[in-house]
Amino acid sequence: MDFLFYVILAVIVFYAGWTLRGVVLIAKLSTNPEGIIKMLEQIKKINEAEERGEEYQEGVEVEPEQVGNVWYAYEKDTGQFLAQGTSLEDAIKAACDRFPEKTFWCKKPQQFNQTA
Repeated sequence: MDFLFYVILAVIVFYAGWTLRGVVLIAKLSTNPEGIIKMLEQIKKINEAEERGEEYQEGVEVEPEQVGNVWYAYEKDTGQFLAQGTSLEDAIKAACDRFPEKTFWCKKPQQFNQTA
């Protein structure tokens, strides 16, 4: 008898939670439709990138280059110089300081071991 009671209780709680989820979604949609539309557009971009087999990253992709002890950061798509620094992190931070309205990201460059 106790087992049947707990199963019925679990079904009722699940149904109530599922219904409440829908009510909260409709409430958010009615109070902030622009935010919901923006979120759906972002999800669409992520899904399109995933279908192409790419990793979605928002912002400007940085193409790093190391010359001696100096790292240079270029915009990958246009080749525009962004910034330089003593490390890749410093170069990207400098790019963020120069262009505060943009966000930057970079895949970690491979480090090659060199032996003489």
